[in-house]
Amino acid sequence: MIKSYFLSLVFCWLSFFAFGQVTIKGKVTNVDNGDPIPFANVVVKGTTLGTTTDFEGNYTLALRSFADSLQVSYLGYISQTKAIEKSPAVTINFQLVPSTFNLSEVVFSAGENPAFEILRKTVKAKNNFDKRNLNAYESDNYTKIELALNEVEGDFKEINQVKKILGVLDSIKQLTNDEGKKILPIFFSESYSKFYYRTDPILKKEVILNSKLTGVGITDGTTVAQITGSVFQEYNFYRNWLTILEKEFVSPIADGWRTFYDYDLLDSVLVGGDSCYMLKVYPLREQDLAFSGLIWINKENYSLKQVDLAIAESANLNFVETIKIQQELVPTENGFQLPAKTRVLIKIGKLTDNSVGLLAKFYNSSSDFVINQPHPPNFYLKAVELSQDFDQGEEVFWQEVRPEPLTSEELVSRQMVDTLARLPVVRFYSEGIKFLSTGFLPVGNLDLGPWTGLANYNDIEGFRLGAGLRTNLKFSKSVVLTGYLAYGFGDQQFKYFASATKILDKNRWTTIQVNTQKEIDQVGLEIENLQLNSIFLAATRFGTLNNAYYSTHYRFIAQREVFRGFNLTGGMSWKHFDPTFPFSWQDQNTGKLKSDFDLANINLGFRYGRDEIFVINDNQRISLGPVKWPIFDFRFSQGLDRLGGEIQYQRYQMSVYHKLNLGLLGVSRYELRTGMVRGVVPFPLLENHIGNETFFYTTAAFNQMNIAEFASDRFLSLKYGHSFEGFGFNQIPLIKKLKWRAVGNANLLWGSVSDKNLFVVPEFDENGNQIPAFGFLDPSKPYVELGYGIENIFKFFRVDFFHRITYLDNPGARPFGVKVSAQVIL
Repeated sequence: MIKSYFLSLVFCWLSFFAFGQVTIKGKVTNVDNGDPIPFANVVVKGTTLGTTTDFEGNYTLALRSFADSLQVSYLGYISQTKAIEKSPAVTINFQLVPSTFNLSEVVFSAGENPAFEILRKTVKAKNNFDKRNLNAYESDNYTKIELALNEVEGDFKEINQVKKILGVLDSIKQLTNDEGKKILPIFFSESYSKFYYRTDPILKKEVILNSKLTGVGITDGTTVAQITGSVFQEYNFYRNWLTILEKEFVSPIADGWRTFYDYDLLDSVLVGGDSCYMLKVYPLREQDLAFSGLIWINKENYSLKQVDLAIAESANLNFVETIKIQQELVPTENGFQLPAKTRVLIKIGKLTDNSVGLLAKFYNSSSDFVINQPHPPNFYLKAVELSQDFDQGEEVFWQEVRPEPLTSEELVSRQMVDTLARLPVVRFYSEGIKFLSTGFLPVGNLDLGPWTGLANYNDIEGFRLGAGLRTNLKFSKSVVLTGYLAYGFGDQQFKYFASATKILDKNRWTTIQVNTQKEIDQVGLEIENLQLNSIFLAATRFGTLNNAYYSTHYRFIAQREVFRGFNLTGGMSWKHFDPTFPFSWQDQNTGKLKSDFDLANINLGFRYGRDEIFVINDNQRISLGPVKWPIFDFRFSQGLDRLGGEIQYQRYQMSVYHKLNLGLLGVSRYELRTGMVRGVVPFPLLENHIGNETFFYTTAAFNQMNIAEFASDRFLSLKYGHSFEGFGFNQIPLIKKLKWRAVGNANLLWGSVSDKNLFVVPEFDENGNQIPAFGFLDPSKPYVELGYGIENIFKFFRVDFFHRITYLDNPGARPFGVKVSAQVIL
């Protein structure tokens, strides 16, 4: 009886193994760096039974009976096979070795490519799934960013300072990139945030609830925390063009897909319960900013399920060797899709053989979507906002919000960054780099600098020495004190600047400021108007100064962000003008000739950038620029003949700046300016148009116009520049290899001066000395200069050739000129 029972039990046990379900699970990763490999094919060898890995590289496969072995394959990796143990629950992990993927191996048979019909239906259905058709959505987002020095080998590794760093880190496991070469992590961050999006009008907001970061050279996390959230990591392949690193890349499901891509239908696979077409995509022209890789299209509704795409090194980009994007999309309750998980890898190549590259990894996971519940527009006033205790999250919190635990490689990376940040030699060099880039050196509660103002030489001041400082966040979170003192050994005069700013509200950025300044300036090249063009300003203040004068300023300035993108400014200013060049003007009240004057102005203005993004850096507000819409700027000044002023006039100025991404044709930028001066004023108060007599190209000036050549009391100007981003030149073999890019320019100016402002400057001063007349434009004849050139020469240099078309009879007019500049562009 017992024997019979025992045999029955054995039979049942054997039957379970013969016919019972077998569960196999595991993870597929890159053997070199431990990164997960999503969307890899996992199949029972010799059968069609299988599945694909999820976004984290995990898979689960249920079999009704035992099988011999499991095979994993994925594009760009060598396939791997492992035996299956005889057990009801098996864990099999795979570490795949990268291989070279050659797109040229694709061969099509006669007839239309079967992938084309799939693409036609996918493009036709785009509006059914594009998240931009939602009224609004919000989500909880987890974002992780890693930065590392790439390829820490060769001569760079032998530098003494690098040897010291690597020597200290010998006890920490070395990490590698996807090619097995050593990397040195320098930054690691995690952030957890609430992201909000509204369609009409298009508004975005991200509230950083928690942020945890460590990095070499980072002393304050507030600024970095704002730019490591998900608002800067958005990739929507339903758009025709995706902006990545300020470049426009064409989507593989763009409306004009046949112009840029070819496709290969590889297989039909099951992805998360949906039957999908798996297509390989690749650019028709290798130099185009287009993707290669895989996309998965849902067979039922032709929605985009997931993507694994890359930009090849052959694309017309500088320094960038690889851009790789992996994304998984999920449908909302009304069908529109939102990205659930996105992973981006960007590899920057070496600038020189003795340097290193940069490896950047971005990961974003979105969950708990809420759709079509828009907030009032004022809710989105601040694009990026830090919660009160954004840096207080404990490890337990992060373990709860992470979609996946940190890998062993990520834990090592974080440890290495933390160790590096504490090394004295690393801190010394990182602070030095920050000093050179920002101009200021932090010392306790103060920042010393900027270093650009330490020394200068010109014909009036002679040799000039100066020093400055400003308070930082350690001094106060709402008060900023700034100042500098300089001395010219030629004119034996001190110059100075002192400013005090009170920040009243950081949410609706509201400040008041008082300042005073004594300086030497130039008519038409005022420091106040050229602060955003520091290199050109510095070049114009060396050597011979043109129409130079001493100025003493007192200013009161208030500003407030009234609503999203709209900033209002107002205040008063007083200025004394004391020329060093022959100058006189006739006072309209007394009729007397004077060589100096005093101004008292009431100033008003506004600036509107519909999608301009700002971040707070300590006690400063920094613009990251507009995304799509133009920026409007308006300024008005009312001159008073009282309160210390002696000239009554009105000055109006309006400008529009816009950057236009034209896809395949490149990028255009234009600035349209107009202005008017009402009243009788001496010529330094007119619009003195900026000329450029230097050898350097600048967008701030008319490059073939001489300094102080023209002044206007009414004017309209257009400055237009276009970068072709390789368009056209990509068809010429040698130039394509050099990656040169064509550029074009057109600068036009219409202006005039009324008779009353012409006659306010006399022919002779009170001593009988002749007063040089100022130049002005014929109202019916614009000033025109046209230019063309080449940028990206040796990846840094640009040469522009300019032709002056009009006013060639003016004294000193230059019909043709060559300008050079240096720039770092991708």
